[in-house]
Amino acid sequence: MEATRPSLTALVDRHRPEILKYLVRLLGNSHDAQDVCQETFLRAHRAFARIGPDANSRAWLYRIATNAARTAARRRGRDGSAVSDLDVDSLPARAPASIDEREELYLVARAMQALPARQRAALVLRRFHDLSYAEIAATLGGNAAAARANVYQALRKLRAAFGGRS
Repeated sequence: MEATRPSLTALVDRHRPEILKYLVRLLGNSHDAQDVCQETFLRAHRAFARIGPDANSRAWLYRIATNAARTAARRRGRDGSAVSDLDVDSLPARAPASIDEREELYLVARAMQALPARQRAALVLRRFHDLSYAEIAATLGGNAAAARANVYQALRKLRAAFGGRS
């Protein structure tokens, strides 16, 4: 029995919210994320006929989103958004309750932006979007062991940045 591929409209409806959240976390602000999300689905539309029915469409969309984010960052002459552009209100599931919590969130977001792009993307995909290491590898390129190593290195650097606190 041959696998049937969902329509692009179904993929957009199903995955757009999580792709947008990923891009906000990756880029650090919602305005850039909205632009890159739109670019992601334009690229997906252009390439949709080339993916096979058995392809992991979720990982495929994350890969397109990651590449679109990298392109946008290069176009802006930086690897990620500037610290001054960080939109900390769009990162957590809820708004920060206090000034101290907002400051702490800002420091975490700043530390995340300082990570190398591949490590940052791997960490966001694993911790916030619950992708498996195999899916992360399909998204970022490489293999599951490299994806695991990128997540580990990102966590190690974040722990070091915060004096070993987890």
